[in-house]
Amino acid sequence: MADPLIPGRLIMPALRAAGGGTFAHEAGAIADALDLGVGGFIIFGGNVESVRRLTADLLRRAERPLLLASDLERGAGQQVEGLTEFPPPLALAAMGDPGVARWAGAVTAQEARAVGINWVFAPVADLDALPENPIVQTRAFGHDPQRVATLVRNWIEGCQGAGALACAKHYPGHGRTTADSHITLPAVDASRETLRGSDLVPFTVAADCGVAAMMTAHVAYPGLDPSGVPATLSSGIMNELR
Repeated sequence: MADPLIPGRLIMPALRAAGGGTFAHEAGAIADALDLGVGGFIIFGGNVESVRRLTADLLRRAERPLLLASDLERGAGQQVEGLTEFPPPLALAAMGDPGVARWAGAVTAQEARAVGINWVFAPVADLDALPENPIVQTRAFGHDPQRVATLVRNWIEGCQGAGALACAKHYPGHGRTTADSHITLPAVDASRETLRGSDLVPFTVAADCGVAAMMTAHVAYPGLDPSGVPATLSSGIMNELR
């Protein structure tokens, strides 16, 4: 008989800190999620002590390994008060030394692991292709595919070498959009050949260097899938990723 909890492993609810950095208000949601058999949680906010307590409590109650993730593109301090927050990736790229990205990835992983976070939703592997893009901009390492790919590889190797999982995002590239995919469904009007020669380059390098995960874009790519569904729901685009 199939384990009824197995589908729950594909779900990762968000836990958001309240005022004072506490997560007490999430107690009911946490209990329900653990009963469902979720595979982990994504954590927003908190401070060093509250996040450390939260992750330890989650693991104790789950009695199994969990994926405990957070959006840490600018370092662990982007979410966890008291940890290091870096300038945005574009500023790190401006220093001209790929080793800086490797160092930032390593520090991010070390600090994340210190509070129980084991999966870092970074780096952004998108290209800053359009100045009017409302969602990528300084979150990217730049607009040049090869340069971005080099920095992405260094960041991933720094992060994963320090013991945390990395996640390149947002496959197959969010840099050509002019709308926020949190609000609407953008479409990228670029051919398969154009995407393969530019936007996909950093993601290919990320895969080649063994990135643990990739986050897909909630963006339509008619050049890759004429159905118009977002990449996240496109079997064709997802099969190319595999």
